[in-house]
Amino acid sequence: MKFKVLTQQGQTYQDEIEYVVVKNQEGELAILEDHIPIILHVLEGYLKFVQDKNESFLVVEQAVVEFKDNLLTVLALEAQIGKTLQNAREAFDKMKKEKLELTKKENIDFSKQERELKENITKSKAGQL
Repeated sequence: MKFKVLTQQGQTYQDEIEYVVVKNQEGELAILEDHIPIILHVLEGYLKFVQDKNESFLVVEQAVVEFKDNLLTVLALEAQIGKTLQNAREAFDKMKKEKLELTKKENIDFSKQERELKENITKSKAGQL
């Protein structure tokens, strides 16, 4: 079966696999070739992909997993893949930390610009007759 992963940045991963195990808040579910169509929600969890006894893991947040016609599609807010679950989790945590730092920096920059705008409006006495 084929799988593809889509995140908010666009298509991230695509490959052929034998089966997948989805771990979400309700437990684990294995999906093999010719499985009935199914849609799963993964608030926070992972998928284990198996191909020729090789495993890889995809840690996801806010994901929808759809299986239909031997195509597994994962739509995720955030996703990171790794050869082991630990590698995938570490990559996921690192990516989340980097995004948090960037958001903090953007918020600080926005606050600074807002403060400067207020000062300039006050100095120019705009809006006063």
